[in-house]
Amino acid sequence: MMLRDRTDKFILLLCLLTLLVTASIAFFAFERLPHLEDEVAYLFQAKTMALGRLTVPSPAHPNAFWVPFVLDYRGRRFGKYPPGWPGVLALGELLGVAWLVNPVLAALALYLVYRLGKTLYDGEIGLLAAALGFLSPLFLVLSGSFLSHMASMVWLLLFSLWFIWAARGQGGRFGLGAGVALGLAFLTRPLTAVAYAVPFVVYSVVQIFRRREASRYLLVALGGGATAALLPLYQWAVTGDPWLNPYVLWWPYDRLGFGPGIGAMPGGHSPYYAWLNLKQDLSRAATDVLGWPALSWLPLLLGLVLRPRRAKDFALPMPFVCLVIAYLFYWIGSPARLWGPRYYFEGFGGLWLLAAVGLRKVWDWAKGRQRWLRPALAGALALMVVVNLGANLPVRLRMAHGFYGITRSQLDPIREADLHNALVIIYADRWLEYGAMLAGQSPLLDDDVLFARGSIPEADAAVIADFPGRVVYYLQGGVLSRTPPVDGPGKD
Repeated sequence: MMLRDRTDKFILLLCLLTLLVTASIAFFAFERLPHLEDEVAYLFQAKTMALGRLTVPSPAHPNAFWVPFVLDYRGRRFGKYPPGWPGVLALGELLGVAWLVNPVLAALALYLVYRLGKTLYDGEIGLLAAALGFLSPLFLVLSGSFLSHMASMVWLLLFSLWFIWAARGQGGRFGLGAGVALGLAFLTRPLTAVAYAVPFVVYSVVQIFRRREASRYLLVALGGGATAALLPLYQWAVTGDPWLNPYVLWWPYDRLGFGPGIGAMPGGHSPYYAWLNLKQDLSRAATDVLGWPALSWLPLLLGLVLRPRRAKDFALPMPFVCLVIAYLFYWIGSPARLWGPRYYFEGFGGLWLLAAVGLRKVWDWAKGRQRWLRPALAGALALMVVVNLGANLPVRLRMAHGFYGITRSQLDPIREADLHNALVIIYADRWLEYGAMLAGQSPLLDDDVLFARGSIPEADAAVIADFPGRVVYYLQGGVLSRTPPVDGPGKD
């Protein structure tokens, strides 16, 4: 009883610890830099929105200022992603701490997991579920990155909590708020939001037919539909066509479904490739959900099998299951080298709650049995935590540092030379060799030190002419010079 009275205080301490740990991961492991192409594009969009814009004019020579997943279309430059996550990230950009946005969201996500657990069960379940989430290696890695999954998780957890409150008759404002939260998740990761919402839609339809209490669920639909409608408005604003998905402007094959012309595989996406992605992602999830090597499913099964068996226990994994099914129709999976099953990540909250239920059930089952049983169970749980913290997590953090070869050391030649009003022509085989410089560059290309990708001499001369009055430098292999290297530019 005393623990239950204190869970509200304990969760605040856990959230503070989460903020400190994830901020440290973002600062030291990721060095406050984007690494994946997705992250670079998200940050570009956030910087654009922080300027009060949705697009910027395309530069006169776009290839010299190429940014992954950033489009030049009809004279305008914009990222291919929906506006939800860049809009949130823009708030951090305005404050000069964009790298801190995901750590803050991580702490908020665990608090919402706690509130869900407390609403459905009690404070002990909520606190245990949040603690299990804190130990998930995928949770910690994504919290330190610039990826969109943490924002999506927060919106969907908020949607879940307010939906439950609305369904229990606690006020129409929660139904409307749940819809808005779901709509914001749709503006962040559309397929994820739709798949996650499927069990809630089914529940709503059943309740309407059983009890004819349509108003609370119609408010959810109203809030969600009105917010989601901002996506075609955004697409109209940036492309001129409300139904043109910028994804297909970058890769025409980047669509859902099966068949030729969908996906980059020979013959297009197929059930065979979907099966390969499924095996890859679920095998990794077996570790990443809790950090238990290939054993994260064990407490989930206990939560479903052991008594008492309740409908809400079986409802907890349903959003995750729907995400798994939905992403069978997407041609690319989430390999371990790209942080693991992140397409399923937003469903982890329900799995953490189910794992907490499973641990509680097995603990209650052991009561009154052999005296050594409960100490053995506690020891086994402690062993799993130690293995995760001692073996699994350090590997992930070492992988994060300098991932894709992007580190702050790429900026050393610029810092050491103390450049001002400069144009630096970079000769590199791949954008990864100057990724740290891309991260800090303004979409308007008006920085004190501007970076451009080197090419043939005639193309370089044209770029230089676009920025008269700047001192021109050349950078290749970490060596800064006032004259072009004799071996010329790199090749793609």
